[in-house]
Parts: sequence; C-alpha cells; structure tokens
Amino acid sequence: MRNFKPKFHDDHLRRYLHTATFINSNLYILGGRSNYDNDTGKQFFYYKFDAPLYVNNMYWNNETSINIVPSHRGAAAVNGGTNNEKLILYTGNSDNFTDPLIYSFDIRTNLWTSLKTTNNDIIIGKNQLQGVVDHKKKMYLFGGRATNNIDGDLNDMLILDTINLSWKKGNSINAPSPRRNYGATFLPNNNNIIYIGK
Repeated sequence: MRNFKPKFHDDHLRRYLHTATFINSNLYILGGRSNYDNDTGKQFFYYKFDAPLYVNNMYWNNETSINIVPSHRGAAAVNGGTNNEKLILYTGNSDNFTDPLIYSFDIRTNLWTSLKTTNNDIIIGKNQLQGVVDHKKKMYLFGGRATNNIDGDLNDMLILDTINLSWKKGNSINAPSPRRNYGATFLPNNNNIIYIGK
C-alpha cells in the first residue's frame, strides 16, 4: 500500500465511469476511464474518513497492487455481505469478456475474490449502470447498456443476493424507460429505489 496526496489537477486521477463505494468510513474508488491514463480501469484506492476532512491535506491509500479485477469501466459496486464487510463489484464490462462478472473485496483482509453465483442463465453483461443495495443486502442493477453491442440500452432489473450469491430477475411491469448513466438511491422507509437520469 502506498499513500499519496493528489493535486487538484492530477491527470492520472481524472476519471469517469468508475465506482465510488462508501463502507465503514472508507470511500473506495475503482476502475473507470480516463482521457489521460490508460491504466485507470485497473486503479483502486480509498480515503479513510477517520478525522476531519481537510481538502489540502488529503492522503489516499493506493491498493492498485492488490487488485485482481480486470480493467473495467461503467461497473456497479455496493457494500454487501453479512456484516457490510465486503465491496461487491459487478464489472459488467471488461476488456476480456471471459472474465467473471462479480468480484468481492473483503475490507477486513484486503483480499479480492471472484464470486461464483447461481442462476447465471438470466444475466447478461451490461455497463453504465448504478448499483443499489437494500437492507437485506440485495443488489439491484437496473438498465444500463448491453455489452453485446446488439441490445443497446436496457430497462430490465437484475437482483443479486450478495449473501447467498444467487441471481433473479425483477418485475419489469411499468419499468422506467431504457436508460444508462443515471443516478439511483434506495429509500429505506418505503423500500423504493429512485432512478434519475437518461
């Protein structure tokens, strides 16, 4: 692990289509795309919010050297697992389409694992989507763009149980229009997910 202090205009840190996941006071940044750095899709770092935040004195922890996840962009990540101790990543798209779609990072051991899931026949590769997790640790993946370059934008709902590692399809009746690159959040008081964007 190497700590670094970014400058506001560090080209190698500029990115889009990355994931940002907040788990136990840590903000994890993973993958994405950059016009400045070809290695962006493999980068993995986090910031620990254990003290007051001073923008001019922010040191990030670089964990790229332990990252086994292939370079990717437009993925979705949530905090999952039994005790919120794992970052669950749906890569959706990678440069090698034979790679697994689901990876887990254990924040206690700092280990990555590719996950074996059940009911895989219902899933397809898709990217440019937002992952949302509910209180039962189910990850919801709505829409996105199909990686097969045939189906285009989607309006289906894939649901991954991040504890039992099983997939199911959500109900598509009255689903929002096909979309990608949107924002989403889970509202725990009424068990709804709000989608905003394209």
